[in-house]
Amino acid sequence: MRVTRAVALLPVLPGDLPHLEDSLEHLIEAADEASAAGIATTLLVTTSAPATATAPVLASWEPLVDLLDDVDLEVEHHPGAGGDPATEVARLLTLAAAGLHRRLEETARTVVLTSTPDVAVGPDWITEHVRHHRAGATASTGPVRRAGGPGQDHRHDTVANLAVRADLLPGGVLAALSAAPGGDGRVALVHALTPVVASPSVTIPSSP
Repeated sequence: MRVTRAVALLPVLPGDLPHLEDSLEHLIEAADEASAAGIATTLLVTTSAPATATAPVLASWEPLVDLLDDVDLEVEHHPGAGGDPATEVARLLTLAAAGLHRRLEETARTVVLTSTPDVAVGPDWITEHVRHHRAGATASTGPVRRAGGPGQDHRHDTVANLAVRADLLPGGVLAALSAAPGGDGRVALVHALTPVVASPSVTIPSSP
């Protein structure tokens, strides 16, 4: 079945707010590329930060997004439940996934992607993930690089570069894959050569 829609989820904790502006800039560029390729795209910010904190950044981008064909920018506020950041991100993704499955039409034609505010996606991030899903993948990931000093852990962070077919969302597969770099044992996670996701301070090509 041909994929025709993408939803890019961005989980934002209060501590992520300083990175939100840069992250949205890159996501909107990727969404514009996707819409030009015939992939209608929704950017969904799911956050535990208060609306008063996210409103200024979102308001600055909304007029631009309104000018783009087949690109939408939405935000969901879910008050923080406490706990460690990884648990909070998993909670935000689970809530967003549940809402998406209730309202999405033709879930088998939709790819749900995730990234994080501290990285910048490449302009062809969405289109490349969709290409793999059109070829038969149900879940895909790719390289992630972050700026850091010598010896800093640069392990692959799945939630920063993940795409899952939307009809799998009711099984909790999005949170499971996000939490486990090797996958959850039920869905094959394709380690595809999707565009590199990198921290904005790292200068690298958009694909390896």
